[in-house]
Amino acid sequence: MSIANFAAMRYLQTNRENRFFSWIAILSVAGVAISVAALIVVWSVINGFERELQNRFLAANAHILAYRFPHGLSNHNKWVDTVQRDFGDRLRGISPFIHYETMARNNSLMHSILIRGIDPKKRESVQSLRSLIRPPEALDQLQAELEAKELPKIQGIILGVGLAGILGVKAEETVELVAPDKGLGEMQKFRVLGIYDSGLKHYDNRLGVLSLAAAQNFFKMGERVTGLEVGLDEPWDSKEIAAEMTGKYSISIREWQSFNRPLFEAMEMERVVILAIVVCVLIVAGFNILSTMFVSVSQKQRDISILKALGASNQQIAGLFVLQGTYIGILGNIGGVILAVAISQALERYQFVDLPDLYLLATLPMTYDWRVYVA
Repeated sequence: MSIANFAAMRYLQTNRENRFFSWIAILSVAGVAISVAALIVVWSVINGFERELQNRFLAANAHILAYRFPHGLSNHNKWVDTVQRDFGDRLRGISPFIHYETMARNNSLMHSILIRGIDPKKRESVQSLRSLIRPPEALDQLQAELEAKELPKIQGIILGVGLAGILGVKAEETVELVAPDKGLGEMQKFRVLGIYDSGLKHYDNRLGVLSLAAAQNFFKMGERVTGLEVGLDEPWDSKEIAAEMTGKYSISIREWQSFNRPLFEAMEMERVVILAIVVCVLIVAGFNILSTMFVSVSQKQRDISILKALGASNQQIAGLFVLQGTYIGILGNIGGVILAVAISQALERYQFVDLPDLYLLATLPMTYDWRVYVA
């Protein structure tokens, strides 16, 4: 170990002569550690929030919707063939869907409901819903209903977990939907086959999933569908492909990233603001180190004189104190990383923070990205 390193480490240790300074050094290390931990935890939450929302949106939505609302597509198979011909090498699958709103009732409780009619087998090729539905076999029941020669008297429905809670209904119980052409006096019963739980409150509190045939029958659509759900091999190509489709087709095209664009734009703005705040905290920690160096220089005048008498240059002595500040920064960074991991695990395990409905997720999501910890 060089003399400069030895002296710098020695000055950070506590003894009778420099106990006051050592406490200042400890507080400086703690200040750097808290600042680094704050930066890492905040950045981990922002990245986790963004990644969790993206994953859930991708699980709950097709990558591209091609639709004509409210009139629908009268010959959707022709549209499927056209899209397959033009983009087949980039597609994962295509599934027809029906999208309409009505009211659901259970006893005296009534709530608006967004009905989505699907073909479960084809929808599986677009994006799997099985991980979002309890039990997953409820989709098989909808598929069997779709393939049957005749619809059962009481057809099946899968309700969002929030909506089921609002209506106070459980699996195997029945819920009534307002027939769109009859008004509130005419209701049709549906049997709850399962629960849809995407973790996105604005879906879970409103969504009801029917088989495509049941939805067509309920909304008197005949063979028409609202549109097509398109799954891509590369979800992030959705903007490019949607733009090409818009230029080619005379129907509405929408890609998954646009479904909640204001939310993601707000998150980007929050990222910039929070970064600015945390940088200010880091600057304060830097000034703590600088003030520690000034105190160190003022307290070590006798040591500096001895070193100069032994032949040390001004540059070597300045380097000694720079090393001391560097060690404070290194110790603070190591402590900050350890503190950040502890805080992140505590937030993940105990869920201290409950988010309001505005944020779509119930609790703070965390990520452990090595690039955040290294940076």
